[in-house]
Amino acid sequence: MTDFIRLEEERLAQRPAELPFSREEYAARLALLRTRMAESGLDILLITSPDGMCWLHGYDARWYRSHSSTCFPPTHCTVVHVDHDRILLIEVAEHEQLVRLTSCVDDFRGIPETDLDGFTDLLAAELAARGWTRGTVGVERWSALPNPAGLAAIEAMLTTRGYGLADATTVIRRARRIKSTAEITMIEHAQAACDAGITELHRQAYPGMTELEAWNTYMTGMIAAGGEPTAMHETIAVGPPMPMLHGVSTRRKIQRGDYFHADVAGAVHRYHARGTRPFFVGEPPPWFTDLAKVIAGAHDVLTATARPGLPFRDLHRALREYFAEAGVDGWAGGYELGVSLPPDWVGEFVWSSSDEDTEDVIEAGLVTNFESVAFLAMVDTVVFDRDGARLLSTLPREVMIVEVA
Repeated sequence: MTDFIRLEEERLAQRPAELPFSREEYAARLALLRTRMAESGLDILLITSPDGMCWLHGYDARWYRSHSSTCFPPTHCTVVHVDHDRILLIEVAEHEQLVRLTSCVDDFRGIPETDLDGFTDLLAAELAARGWTRGTVGVERWSALPNPAGLAAIEAMLTTRGYGLADATTVIRRARRIKSTAEITMIEHAQAACDAGITELHRQAYPGMTELEAWNTYMTGMIAAGGEPTAMHETIAVGPPMPMLHGVSTRRKIQRGDYFHADVAGAVHRYHARGTRPFFVGEPPPWFTDLAKVIAGAHDVLTATARPGLPFRDLHRALREYFAEAGVDGWAGGYELGVSLPPDWVGEFVWSSSDEDTEDVIEAGLVTNFESVAFLAMVDTVVFDRDGARLLSTLPREVMIVEVA
């Protein structure tokens, strides 16, 4: 038995790492992040958000102890210094092979104990060993990880040792905003998987199936097309988009005459793309198809108007005027998409047609979802590139009718 365990451990240690991007890609991200740190006056950055770590060096796990027993506090962080190109990852020792398999980090320190004091003592010792004993340390105060107890322990340790503290949440998020060509390719794969799932749901939907059965059908089609489970529940829900699409799929049966939305996403290597289409079971009434045409038309306004360098407020104005001319109370906008881990796929940057005063300007390389809502909703993924706004979904922007006998 002992020999078997030893051989299995040796075999695992020989398995090659499976990085979704090249080491050169990760090195470019680190260089960009260090530039952002210098601009913000940060000497050291502690990255504790799972998506931040995944973006920087690839680490991808299932359990980060975000809401676990107090016996299992979150005891991980990636440490970046503004003047050094070698980063440090501190994690529980039992995750060492997982780090090696999913991350390009070469400097790993495993913590054998699962208490906060042991974690902060190890962090302090590692900083001291590298001579990083002064300066301003950035922490992610807007991240769900660490939890309040963990963040308080980290900040108390740093303050006691004379470091300055700053909230650096937006430093790393701003570095991640503009996507590389490789990242956009990943998002395109995610969109293809998302589209495949919605297509499969349309093909198999029938009166009497439950929302959860519809969700399962979507997931089966999406995964078969190369997608993966996303950062939050992919909702199939009967009824008005709000509030139903902010709930979860249930055992409610979808009946003839019902309308529902597939409000979903696809993911590939944690990179997300979004899709939403309205469905109707049977022949939809005229008001339903008319509203669907209006929200579909907003996508054309987006692609006709948006271009790099254009103030977002100009795009917002064009969308407001479109809905006003259509005679509906409509809204359009989006939020940044990219690498995301539970519990959310919503990125930092947000734009909205109701915002008349924003100073934000469209940048090439920004990727967001595009939500068009006038009671019904249609959602796509948009890449703002050098030629304008490019929508990724190949699905028709129309009502998806479920035929009934």
